[in-house]
Amino acid sequence: MGELTKFKDLPINWDIGPADAVALHLEWGNTGYLGKHQNSDDETFYFSVDSWSEPYIVRLQKMTKDGSETLHEMELPKEFWDCCRAKGAHELPEDIKEWLKKKF
Repeated sequence: MGELTKFKDLPINWDIGPADAVALHLEWGNTGYLGKHQNSDDETFYFSVDSWSEPYIVRLQKMTKDGSETLHEMELPKEFWDCCRAKGAHELPEDIKEWLKKKF
């Protein structure tokens, strides 16, 4: 899984998930982010787990005011699936963060 090493210099935000990334860059109303990124060129790089279908997927995303872009995706090993049984896009639990950090 050395393919993640090409992203090693990105400023990954390990403490943000899909909902916060959307709120930060795309929703400027009643969020804690107060629209500070509405007209900026800021970028947020983060991982999420997609459990809409099997196998579950881990995605490296880039979020800007223009939307989300998938930079990389890979299957999440089944040993981690208990974290995300509800269908959706999830923030990373600590054990998956540690697993991914080892991939860099």
